[in-house]
Amino acid sequence: MNKKYVGIIGATGQVGVGAVKTLLNNYSASLLLGGRKIAKLMEQFGEESETMKYQAVDVFNEASIQAFCENCYLVINTAGPSSLILARIAEACLVTNTTYIDVSGDKAMKLAIEDALAKHNNPITCAISGGVYPGLTEMFVAYLLRQKWVERISCYFAGKGSFSETGAYDIISSLEKDEGYGMSYYRNGDITKLTSGIGSQKLLPAPFHQVYTLPLMNEEFIACIKEYRAANAFFYNTFATSKILSDFIMIKAMQLYKTEEEKRTSAHRLIETYHTQDDEHEGFIIYVETEENGKTQTSYLQSNMNWNYGSGVVAACVAMQMQERNSTNKKGCYFAQSIVDVEELMQQLIKTECISIIGEK
Repeated sequence: MNKKYVGIIGATGQVGVGAVKTLLNNYSASLLLGGRKIAKLMEQFGEESETMKYQAVDVFNEASIQAFCENCYLVINTAGPSSLILARIAEACLVTNTTYIDVSGDKAMKLAIEDALAKHNNPITCAISGGVYPGLTEMFVAYLLRQKWVERISCYFAGKGSFSETGAYDIISSLEKDEGYGMSYYRNGDITKLTSGIGSQKLLPAPFHQVYTLPLMNEEFIACIKEYRAANAFFYNTFATSKILSDFIMIKAMQLYKTEEEKRTSAHRLIETYHTQDDEHEGFIIYVETEENGKTQTSYLQSNMNWNYGSGVVAACVAMQMQERNSTNKKGCYFAQSIVDVEELMQQLIKTECISIIGEK
């Protein structure tokens, strides 16, 4: 094989399947699909073809990752947990001169990739936080703010469905590393503490209805607000029930993540809590309120697909836009929101029928 493929690592997971199907249905790229077992790839996608090949890859084996990446001009990583992978795949991409995109956003991952880039003579383009959250949450905010300054913006993220094991593990790991800024908001360039907001109720459009809020700033959202101009900005992760929110807060308060066993147990606790929801709906919503000159406007992006699958769709669209716009000339490690044209990306996502965007006064 020569260097002609878009590679997807973790192709048989929900996120990976979303990326693969989006690329197959909307783009003409030849694909190299990576997973731990070829048999599972064949079970998921059928026999190989001229435009779709398979290769076994172990994300914790340096030689295995490098052997995969050397066949690709661009690699999308959908495997996890990101808190364990860190710069492993990015380092292989540095050796093979391959553009790298990751659906996940992790502060430790970004620092590890930046450190690897600084030590290498041949920098590449790395885009992280290319999934739904963080990622699309910030890209949608950037899309709304691209042509105007606002006095205040409030963004709410809600999802229905289940956590993946790697997703839940990464959430617990982020608590351990105390990533993000809980109970805070952005005010004129500074991160300011809030005195209330945990458990506040917010009514969102169906099928999400009433949710319970948790104020949280992350690096991606802060970078977005600084770039796209808002005096005051609030981000709320939301929970479908007060029990889910309480479990999340208790895990952090009791620091149930000190050992590997505690991390795995806490991750499964989050998964089980979500599974107890008596609701067959899947999907996610990014609900945004902007205030300017005393007037409030509401806009929201909504999808009826599982957010894990949706992360793969978003990453695939980010990857193809980067290629089409020659964004790979921009060397370094970036949040995806700062390396794509957000208006064009929203149009691409709408064409895939992944999302709809609604604006109301």
